Amino acid sequence: MRINDFRLSEHFNLREFQCPCCHTARVHPRLVRMLESLREEWGDPLFLTSGYRCVSHNREVGGVEGSLHILGQAADVVVYGPKQPRFVQLARQEGFTSILPDYERNYVHLGIRNE
Repeated sequence: MRINDFRLSEHFNLREFQCPCCHTARVHPRLVRMLESLREEWGDPLFLTSGYRCVSHNREVGGVEGSLHILGQAADVVVYGPKQPRFVQLARQEGFTSILPDYERNYVHLGIRNE
């Protein structure tokens, strides 16, 4: 069995959220629920390119200090540029508080803030 290899929800595995350098996984349960709901509305699988990041990895990839990734409250999702406007609209409807599309690199950052 691989580290962090278990289901968090119907479509997401903890391994998808783990830091690539240290394999630590941290993810807020609400983020998983919202991603599941967004996936249902989107109608296609969501592929994560980044979930939790330890401080060291976040710095290495140029993440901002205090990034939601460090808190387990953000994920970057692959979305082809021309499809991003619809995806962003659906993410807003789902209640994500941090939505940053990157048309050139074909992903959208999705984050939540603690209530």
